[in-house]
Amino acid sequence: MKVLYRCEREDAWKGNPRKKCSTMRPPGNVPYMVDNLWEWKRPEGYPCRRYALFASPTPELALESAKHKGRVFRVEPRGNVLLAQIEEKDAKWHGDCQNLKNILRSRLMKAGWMELPLEGKRDIAPLWVPCLSREEVDRLFRLEPLCDIREEIWGHITFWDNAIPFNLGDDMPFPEGEIFLEADEWVLQPLEEELKPGY
Repeated sequence: MKVLYRCEREDAWKGNPRKKCSTMRPPGNVPYMVDNLWEWKRPEGYPCRRYALFASPTPELALESAKHKGRVFRVEPRGNVLLAQIEEKDAKWHGDCQNLKNILRSRLMKAGWMELPLEGKRDIAPLWVPCLSREEVDRLFRLEPLCDIREEIWGHITFWDNAIPFNLGDDMPFPEGEIFLEADEWVLQPLEEELKPGY
């Protein structure tokens, strides 16, 4: 099995085995609108980022990408597992994060949406709230003025074009990319030699 790594608090292993979250988590590093568009276009069989565990292909990258520096662990997924990897070390660096914001803003400005009073903006404003379902995003794109740019926006969502699914026994698609996975449960195993900041 290829090894996955994750940095968590020092005593995180005491929570073994961990279970899959039963509720969605909003992204901490990707704009809500972009996350909603990604979920709208997520292909069948790919892990959902709202329930996902995030990991790295090396201990050093796990430490580098951690929000709060702690201890690096090996991640051992168990049960049903869906894995995918992107080329970027962190999804916040994916081109969609800026491109989709720019395109949507530009198209809505041309449609005059920015100048509307609150009542006129209310219908599609939920696109900027966290954790919309695919069906909820789809409903918003049937309303004016989003319905006029539906196909264009769909075509500009590239995240899933570059996210590659793989199995635990496979070579990872990218040497440094962010890994995200859904699993029934997983275990954190401390490294034999603890890795600290400044490795």
